[in-house]
Amino acid sequence: MIQHLRRDTAEVIATAWPLMLSTGLFSITLFVDRMLLFRYSEGSAAAAMAAGTLFWALTCFPSGLCGYTSAFVSQYLAAKRPDRALSVVWQGILLALAVGPVLIGFGFFAKSFFLVSGHPEELASQEAAYFVWLVPGAWGTVVASALVGLFAGSGRTRVLILSDLGATVINVVFDFLLIFGLWGFPELGAAGAAIASSMSLLFKLFVIAMFALPDLRAGFVRTRSTETGKLVCDLSHVPPGMRSPALRWELPLMMRLVHYGWPAGVSVLAEAWSFTIIMMIVGGLGEHPAAATTLALGVNLLAFIPLVGLGIAVGVLVGKYLVHERRDIARRMVFSGLVIGLAYSSIFVVLYGGFPDAAMTVYSLDIDPARFDAMRPTLRPLLYFIAGYCVFDAFQTVYVGALKGAGDTFFVLFGHILAGGTTVLGGLAVSYLTGWNGLYYWWSVITFWVILLACIFTARYLHGGWQDKRVIEPAVIDEALEDEEAIQDIIVVPLPSRD
Repeated sequence: MIQHLRRDTAEVIATAWPLMLSTGLFSITLFVDRMLLFRYSEGSAAAAMAAGTLFWALTCFPSGLCGYTSAFVSQYLAAKRPDRALSVVWQGILLALAVGPVLIGFGFFAKSFFLVSGHPEELASQEAAYFVWLVPGAWGTVVASALVGLFAGSGRTRVLILSDLGATVINVVFDFLLIFGLWGFPELGAAGAAIASSMSLLFKLFVIAMFALPDLRAGFVRTRSTETGKLVCDLSHVPPGMRSPALRWELPLMMRLVHYGWPAGVSVLAEAWSFTIIMMIVGGLGEHPAAATTLALGVNLLAFIPLVGLGIAVGVLVGKYLVHERRDIARRMVFSGLVIGLAYSSIFVVLYGGFPDAAMTVYSLDIDPARFDAMRPTLRPLLYFIAGYCVFDAFQTVYVGALKGAGDTFFVLFGHILAGGTTVLGGLAVSYLTGWNGLYYWWSVITFWVILLACIFTARYLHGGWQDKRVIEPAVIDEALEDEEAIQDIIVVPLPSRD
């Protein structure tokens, strides 16, 4: 048992750490945005909270759909069909390109949306400006999600670290320049932060696209040799004429991606819109509660977003082993991922629950002490809420990753709609009946929501139905199973032979 755990944990870590670091860098980007905007003004920080939440609510569905290419790439490579792996990435790119006009169109109605939500005119103007400048980055995010699936699904995750590292540096530098108007740049406040974010997101897309070009030209997804570490691809199972470097629309494969990907995308959409509704309500409570929530969510990102990377890694490994009917190994991958997730979350339980003032000090740098002291009593309880639910985030992200990796996306959709609908409607009903409508009440609702998500997806995982799911064609799987040695060719890192 101990030997299995060590070996499995080594494999999960080898796949997960680049993804956790990559998503962790993105969380740092968002954290710096909020910190600098709070330093600029509470109004700017409040605007970033609402507009940033709307940005995510609009991009999460297409990003979830197009990013589901990672599950397909993982399973196609497990079946030794790198040509099909690249084809599905192409379909994801085509879908992503079609999203741009929709995002641009929504930018024209952003201010009206915030005004209808009950936000003051001045705050709504800042929110609209922040959102409009985020639109180019939003489009880049959706296109990049399809390409991220190529690298995450093939185990070449260090590319994602490089792209996110560069994007983080660009965002931080231009945040300072454009928010505060340094070195001759205009002082733009919240709009400057949005411009910096869009620049960084488009840079990330550029870097990922450059690394993907050799695969796109070759017509298949390359994998890394476990012996030499070099990028290679075994084409012995690729039928003649299947490799094509040209962009090719393949309707049956695109429909297969949409079939499994839309529930994954809508599940994220349901979660994002549930959260957006709550954040709009919090924004209506006033500038001070909204700013405190923005700061709390900034530190929450450091605890949560790396878990998303862990969930992606678990999904890649689950899909790989299920193609070869190794359900026992797939379950062990999930268990190891959960151990890693709980260990990571426990750090923030101790930090936010035991030392909230220390966690808040980063926001006190170079600002008026009186202004921060006025925020501290409101912010401290919010960190206690985060400490209370972040362990449950580990359960739900790891189990959702496993379910998505297998192809059980329809239950993931059901679970998110059930949890989000119950939380939002229940929260509104209780607020109406009791008159509770304060900041801490709505943070209690958020905590209940995370715990409910963890319970739903834990129950589904224990049910075991996900083990019968696959996303690629049955004929491709049957062909892969004929080769008893196939699994040795798709291990991402050198490991001892499996029992």
